[in-house]
Amino acid sequence: MKNLITILALVLTIGFANAQQGGPRQQRNPEEMTKMQIERLTKELNLSQSQQDSIHKHILVFSAEQQKVFREAGDNREEAMKSFQAIRDKQSAKIKTFLNEEQIKKYDELAQQRGGFGGQRGQRPNN
Repeated sequence: MKNLITILALVLTIGFANAQQGGPRQQRNPEEMTKMQIERLTKELNLSQSQQDSIHKHILVFSAEQQKVFREAGDNREEAMKSFQAIRDKQSAKIKTFLNEEQIKKYDELAQQRGGFGGQRGQRPNN
């Protein structure tokens, strides 16, 4: 009986460890991706409800475009990354049309720091 409990504990521990390390990533649908982005932008930029509503519909379109590129990319990762960057650039430009000057400045700072809002991921600043 002790061996059974020990084995069960070991299996659960390994399962939790794998889950925390990321394991296989779950592909989110465009609505989920949009919701996450709106929540992050609202928190970081203090968006009004009107801004949230306007930005939401555009991010949803861009998220659907990204998912389509991902599905159609197959093994051509380089081409997919170029397409993703073009979509992110368009998305960033569109989002900025709904922001005030102060929010645009903060948006650009966040993009540069995190590489997530429209900046290129993994790029290092030129020193």
